[in-house]
Amino acid sequence: MASNRILGLIFANTNEKHLPELTAYRSTGSVPFGGKYRLIDFPLSNMSNSGINNVGIVAKSNFMSLMDHVGSGSAWDLARRRSGLSILPPYGEHSFATLVETIFNLHGYIEHGDEDYILISPSDCVHNMDYSKVLNFAEKNHADITFVYTKCTVNEITDDFRCILDIDDSGKVTKIMASPVDDSVCNLDIGVMLMKKTVLMALVRQAMSESKYSFVRDVLQKSLDRHRVYAYELTGYCEIISSVKSYYDANMKIMDRDTRYKLFDNRRPIYTKVRDDAPSRYGLNCNVKGSLIAQGCFINGIVENSIISKGVYIGHDAVIKNCIVMQDCIIGDKAELVNLVVDKDVNVSRASKLQGTQNYPMYIAKKSIV
Repeated sequence: MASNRILGLIFANTNEKHLPELTAYRSTGSVPFGGKYRLIDFPLSNMSNSGINNVGIVAKSNFMSLMDHVGSGSAWDLARRRSGLSILPPYGEHSFATLVETIFNLHGYIEHGDEDYILISPSDCVHNMDYSKVLNFAEKNHADITFVYTKCTVNEITDDFRCILDIDDSGKVTKIMASPVDDSVCNLDIGVMLMKKTVLMALVRQAMSESKYSFVRDVLQKSLDRHRVYAYELTGYCEIISSVKSYYDANMKIMDRDTRYKLFDNRRPIYTKVRDDAPSRYGLNCNVKGSLIAQGCFINGIVENSIISKGVYIGHDAVIKNCIVMQDCIIGDKAELVNLVVDKDVNVSRASKLQGTQNYPMYIAKKSIV
């Protein structure tokens, strides 16, 4: 079983330098998504559904919101007496500045267990997949390192997690390219990697001994000459959150029913922390079209093609179009919001008019009064 073979490592601060607005008060993993979820819910649920019951969340900064959200891990069936969920923050003078340094400084935690494999996952990738199939693929090919990739174009540079792969017909990786940007369809590593524990730690220790800290250049690229490196294709829904624009687009896409069914597959549910709000209430003169409305809302105005999170109040004659409105916001009467990302606890005054564009959505910071 995968549960006895794999240790999961989720990096909660992935790509946050490209998401300064959304991660000013939280880690990447804590960023709300889809009206009721956080980004961390997707890798956590994938691991839980795949039978991985020993998971560590590496959180180097802004992790109070993350700790409140994941708690003991009970929502993902990871609250266990042995193994289960662990939060791994920096300690002492140990550096978590780069992925190489982080893995090296977590060697005690990683090597303590008896798992054979390490599954590394970022927190900025929204997808739903069965990781046990990756394990089966790796064992079938006797792979030391197995990437998970998707075919797509790459218009924005992401962090040290990702690379573009050249792959032969058998699935073997023949070339690894760092800092990917490619307007043509390519094989993009989504940041999820299954690696033999002994191989990972040997590569990381060598990189540290040579004072080299790039995970792609100094660990992965060097592995091609010494180890069996393969790649497994993810063919389902996959979105990498690398900017406010990509965050906005990813949320907008899940309002399409077919896309939503691909991501929220009933066979592999996406779990999250439960917030026991009352059902949403709709005023007599409200008008809601093509939107996702979470529980605990009061809707008195017009909402079109928008995602409204828990506990949002929308005033009389207010108009919300093509917006993402996070938890506990108050939208005043006759306010008009178009093409916005509105963070938590924002208060929009009566008759205010705010408008971005679909190519450049406007962002309203957390706890702002507009």
